[in-house]
Amino acid sequence: MIIRDFKISDIDDVVRIEYDSFPDPYPMGLLLELHKKGAGFLVAQIGSGVIGYIVFWIREGMGHIIAIAVDERFHNMKVGSMLLLNAIRILQEHNIYTVRLEVRKSNINARKFYQKRGFKQVKYCRKYYSDGEDAIIMQYDGLDN
Repeated sequence: MIIRDFKISDIDDVVRIEYDSFPDPYPMGLLLELHKKGAGFLVAQIGSGVIGYIVFWIREGMGHIIAIAVDERFHNMKVGSMLLLNAIRILQEHNIYTVRLEVRKSNINARKFYQKRGFKQVKYCRKYYSDGEDAIIMQYDGLDN
């Protein structure tokens, strides 16, 4: 597996993974717009296929994970961990050591994933998602996690 920068030719795989992973997926146009505007955008690749991705940027002086997803056939194979660690490393290269993200309250597996990687719950946002579900804001601080 390699982690590399996103290329436009990866968009179909990324969109497929996005739509398979989330009840309210980001549309292709938004993902392409984020890339065009300079968001960090990494993919995990095995052979010629993209199996996961992460989109992130710097907002209000901190890193922000916009989206991360892995093809379900490759869950529990450290793909998400590698994507997240690479994004954090890139942010740290830009002297950004605090990283935030939103996660659905009901997404216990994702919350546990982030906690294992040093993220802590810092805020609760009621009715954050379009379907009315609440979000948990999680934050990573530090150089050594």
